[in-house]
Amino acid sequence: MFRLWISRFNARGIDGLTYKPRPGRPRKLEAAKVGADILPRIDDPSLAGETHWTVVKLCGWLREEKAIDLRCRTLVRYLHEHEYVRKIPRPVPEPPDREAWEDQREAFAFELLGLLEDPVCEVFFGDEAGFEGDPRPRHKWVKRGPRPTQAYQGSHVRQNVIGAVNPSTRWP
Repeated sequence: MFRLWISRFNARGIDGLTYKPRPGRPRKLEAAKVGADILPRIDDPSLAGETHWTVVKLCGWLREEKAIDLRCRTLVRYLHEHEYVRKIPRPVPEPPDREAWEDQREAFAFELLGLLEDPVCEVFFGDEAGFEGDPRPRHKWVKRGPRPTQAYQGSHVRQNVIGAVNPSTRWP
């Protein structure tokens, strides 16, 4: 790229470095229309009566409901320009009673702090790895940065492996 800039500067001076619009077909949708018609429905598919989007499904919906004729490649380019990426949400079990679950977590945090200060207790650092047998990945289009989650009811095959280390024994 640097060599390209040098050759352009040598050939045309400072005017060779200025941006010039690329030739080609004009865009089908302006950025404002993409922001108004498409992006809100990507963030919240329930606005269109859907639970999740695939690009093919969204293209079909835009053709039928909004009369916007876009190809899938063009839609993907628009999404990438607005910093959307396709990710697989982490499955997170949804508790039956969310408020009671949060109260239980807060109470356990105070109990855990008491155990850490007790000289009789030993502290272990543990980690868990889970292997799922659910063959249906659920891809989701989200803004770059956040880690999406997806609720599940636990109706699939899953095996967990748990390991722990006690740092006071310095076990490798």
